[in-house]
Amino acid sequence: MTSLIAWLDSTPEEQRAARELISLFTQQEGRDELGIGQIRDAFSDLLFPGTSVIQTRARYFLFVPWCYSHGKAAQVRGRAVVVRGEQQERELIKTLLDSNLEDAVGLIGRRKGPSIKNLPSTIYWSGLRRYDILTHDNDLGLLAGAGIGDGSTELSARISADWDAGVPDPPADFPKAVPGGFDLELAEAEWLRDRIVAAAPESVLAHLLDRRLAIPDGTSFAWDVVDREQFEVLDHAYRFSGVMHGASLLYNLLIGEMYDANATLNRIEDAGAYYRGELDAWIEDFVTPNLDNLQHWNIERMWELVLSTNPRIDKRAQMFVEAWVGAIRSGAYSGVADNRDLRQSVRAREERKGKQSRLLNPRMLATWSGASGAGQLAFRWGTVRVIVNDIVKGLGRDARS
Repeated sequence: MTSLIAWLDSTPEEQRAARELISLFTQQEGRDELGIGQIRDAFSDLLFPGTSVIQTRARYFLFVPWCYSHGKAAQVRGRAVVVRGEQQERELIKTLLDSNLEDAVGLIGRRKGPSIKNLPSTIYWSGLRRYDILTHDNDLGLLAGAGIGDGSTELSARISADWDAGVPDPPADFPKAVPGGFDLELAEAEWLRDRIVAAAPESVLAHLLDRRLAIPDGTSFAWDVVDREQFEVLDHAYRFSGVMHGASLLYNLLIGEMYDANATLNRIEDAGAYYRGELDAWIEDFVTPNLDNLQHWNIERMWELVLSTNPRIDKRAQMFVEAWVGAIRSGAYSGVADNRDLRQSVRAREERKGKQSRLLNPRMLATWSGASGAGQLAFRWGTVRVIVNDIVKGLGRDARS
């Protein structure tokens, strides 16, 4: 039976979380096979607040306010603002598609066009709140001048009720025309940088924007470009990502061995041998160089940090992480592929899924692609790199251009 995720009468924030979960299913890093996604997300929010794996380009942080405060939306009040705003979002998608942009990466609706169900506003709403671009915590359906009397028709009053007063003006004829596509103008980039830095001044995200340097495409993690000693949370994220990568590889080894043993499955060859090699590489590349680092890791402080962001992190997930880290510290990484206790610990995390477990359900095993959650946790780095580079590129534009 196909697994479905559906929502009824849920808030836009809950719907956004569900969409992000669905998006994660398509990413090697993002699949939460071991049930540690709450911890991953807490780190992501600490490092890069306001971001999401389903965000694509920085200029959407302006596109959305423009759609709901200018053009057709500026001519109406009440619920009609939302209706007109959604119409303009769909018109924006059509304009961008028809523009044949040289850089169309991240165009929301690129495949389905204006008929897309999940509009940019639903994807960016949480970030707009976090950066105080949206000036209240209302959902999309409650836009249109919160706190303004019914008699108010002034555009400036309605905008100030919903959006930061400093939002730069949109291009003429927006959304029928979007000059530059996803390229931020200098004033737009400066404003967006200032909003993010003001909202999260101590974050790694703010640091990346303040340094005004493009992030090379080849970087895989924040610690590739930022000194871990500068940010306590980044150092904890590095250790957590590295040590738990071993658990993800062991998970895939268990699945691979069962896959290899099933004579009816032949799409993937020698999966078990492959993941044994990956575990050997993990020991050589991460564990051995970081043994002393792991021994002196203040994991209690790590829990303080992540629980400050999400105090409802599942206790069983915490216990699993504690047990895994303790085992690696005690030397169990040597021979990890055959360590009975570690294999059983990972097996138990998988079998908690019941009929959805690949170790218990042959039909679920047959759907394995050869890698599920096998990538090292990067905490939304792919999204962050694009957003930061969009803003940095805009900051480098000549104000006269």
